[in-house]
Amino acid sequence: MASTYHARYRIWLRGLPVLVLIASFVLASCGDEASADEPPDIEYGKTECTRCHMIISDERFAAGLVDADGKAQVFDDIGELITVVQEEGLGSSRAWVHDYDTKEWIDATQAHYVVSMDVVTPMGSGVSAFTTSEAANTFAMMRMGEIMTWDEMLTGWKMKDMHP
Repeated sequence: MASTYHARYRIWLRGLPVLVLIASFVLASCGDEASADEPPDIEYGKTECTRCHMIISDERFAAGLVDADGKAQVFDDIGELITVVQEEGLGSSRAWVHDYDTKEWIDATQAHYVVSMDVVTPMGSGVSAFTTSEAANTFAMMRMGEIMTWDEMLTGWKMKDMHP
């Protein structure tokens, strides 16, 4: 009886490393796929901006980059995101911004931007993002702002340097 128990135990032990290996591959692949296509997690009032280290508190202007491995950089101002992408490029990262009105995350490359010095943003960039061109047009007319695409932001906009 005891030898049968030991034989089964030895067989189970031989199979254990294989099971652990398979489980780790499954879990690793699920995590990477999900995190690369999702916006970053920000705890408003607690999370620090990657660039200026201020606490991110206003969802309307929060932005982020998430690389293919799921590593995130977060910003308290859309202007800081744009500046980082201008300096370092987008590479394999995905850029995210919030729609000013709904506060929902949107793909930054598809957003419609309004630059207006009548809008007070955390770092003074005056940049707001919108899902639709109609919302951007309405906001730009109310705030005397300039409407820009992602590509125009990257090539034709520069944030005033607020850093020491």
